[in-house]
Parts: sequence; structure tokens; C-alpha cells
Amino acid sequence: MAGYGLLFPLVSNLFILLWGLLAGLKVLWAIIKHPVESFKKTARDTVPPCLQDPALGEHEFVRANGIKFHCVRSGDKSKPLMLLLHGFPEFWYSWRFQIPAFNKHFHVVAVDLRGYGETDRPPNKLDYTLAKLREDIAELISALGYSKCVLVGHDWGGAIAWSVAHKYPDAIERLVVLNCPHSKIMVQTLTSTWAQFMKSWYMFMFQIPMLPEFIFRMRDYNYFNAIFRSRKAGVQHREHFTPETVEVFKYVFSRPGALTPPLNYIRCIFNRDHTKDTPKSPITTPTLLIWGDKDAFLESSMAERHSTLVTHLTVKHLADCSHWVQQDDPDKVNELMAEFLKQ
Repeated sequence: MAGYGLLFPLVSNLFILLWGLLAGLKVLWAIIKHPVESFKKTARDTVPPCLQDPALGEHEFVRANGIKFHCVRSGDKSKPLMLLLHGFPEFWYSWRFQIPAFNKHFHVVAVDLRGYGETDRPPNKLDYTLAKLREDIAELISALGYSKCVLVGHDWGGAIAWSVAHKYPDAIERLVVLNCPHSKIMVQTLTSTWAQFMKSWYMFMFQIPMLPEFIFRMRDYNYFNAIFRSRKAGVQHREHFTPETVEVFKYVFSRPGALTPPLNYIRCIFNRDHTKDTPKSPITTPTLLIWGDKDAFLESSMAERHSTLVTHLTVKHLADCSHWVQQDDPDKVNELMAEFLKQ
């Protein structure tokens, strides 16, 4: 791998072209083979009842950083705040197992991040840089009526959580990150490890305009079946992510304009903003990193490389869990979180 890091810009641009070409050819072949099925789309006009389940909390809109955020709030507002940040392509409902598990001791808020679900969708790609996403959360904590919180993030929510902990350490009492490396570890691994480079194929393919949106829509949004319930990428404990749950995700992401803003998170991935303003000093907030080892998108070895970046770090591996760890084995994740938060 010597010299690979120096060649990364060239290699990444070649991969964008390569994956774009391969994906385009694959889509074209699928349309030729199954023209009707490829454009199949089910009308989803009724809100799934589970999204309005009062047991998961009350729905509220909160304005912060110029954005109207959709939040689901549960538990006594006099309790400490636990703020839950979902990943891609998810939304607040990915925390359905954690909300009732922690709302007795915390005021739990699951938010639709910028561009997701019922939260506002700024129109431009550069509206989704990590700096703006970080500011969203810093201001949202205050807008919710708190000065600090327990911050929990999965995937892209984890990337935002790492950044908030660096920039606003006084606002984070405890940090919990699930299946997301610190941005420095991600960049180092992506530019030095072929295995991670290959696992990151989607980052390159998603840079192509419009094609990823079409792939998500093909065959009645079948992409959601593939990423959440396939044997390769999906949950290992499939009873926790049923076909009915997939339909809920399809409902949310089939709303007009719902796909491009989440994809813009990844389209900003090569922006230098992700690493240029990261403080050199380590995170001092007590931090729990939970990692599902059967992650189809991220190398598990990254979990053990955070010791120089976090001074008080606990790492827990779940050997039989996918990338979607808090939905895959919620009981174990909740147990690990509860144990950490009692310390």
C-alpha cells in the first residue's frame, strides 16, 4: 500500500467514473431484462401507524441554525437530555428500540437530521457539509432547552457526534457512537487500506448526479430491502427489522424530494471540511464506541484505533451484528449503553 495515500485523489476520481459506469450499465441491463418491474412503484399515501405511536413520544418541530427540525420527544423534560442522531439512509424511527429503554431516566429526543424525513431540506449540496451538520446539533441542544446532553450517534449521526464533541466539549456530558469511526481514522483507513476502499464503493458511485436516486427508486425502492435485510449487508437478527419495517422506510424515502438531501451528505464526503478543523487535542468526554463486527461497509479494525483521539474510551464489539447495530440487537446495545451511562 506504499504510496497509495498520495495517489488517493487520482484513484478516487477513477473510481467515481468506474462505479458510475458499472452502475449505469447494471441499471440499463436491469431495465432491458425487466422493463416493467424496474419502474414499478407502489403508492404509499398513508402514514404508517407506528410513526404516530404515542409510546415513542410526541412529535414537535424545533428551529435551530435556520432549520426547522422534526423531533420526537419522550420522557420528563426535567431529566437530562439524550439526543439521538440517526445515520444514512435512516430517520428518527431507527431509534424505536432505544426511546422506551431510556425515557425513564432521560428526556430522549430522536431527531430527523437536516434533509431527512419531516425536517427542512436545504436545496444545495454544500448545505450538507460536516461543519453545518455539527452546528445544527450544537444549536439544537440549546433550542431544546438544555446546555448539555448525552449525545448518541450512529453512522452519519456518529460522524456528526464526533465533530460536536471536538468543537463543543462542554455541551456533551457523555458520548455514545455506534458503527462510525472518527473522521481521522476513516480518512487514514480509506487512503491506506484496500479492503476499506472497496467497502466504500458506494461513496464513489453516489457522487454521480441523479443515478443513485434512480437506483434507490428502482423495483419499488428495493434498495431498502437489500441494505437492511439482505444476508450480506442487512441485519443478522431479522426479527428486529421485518418486511413491515422496510415498508416504513420506503414510505419515508418515497416522499417527493426525500432522496437527494441524504445523498448530499455523501456527496460532500471528500470536502476538506471533514478533517481540516478537527482540533489536535483529544476528546476528553467519556465515550462509548459500540461496533457490530459484521459491518458490510466499515472495517471493524477501525474501532481499536481511537486511543490517541479519545482519552476516556470504552470499546464494545458485537460479533453477531451488522452495521445497523442498534436495530440489529437492540437489547444488547441498550444494555451496553445503560451500563456505560451508570458509571
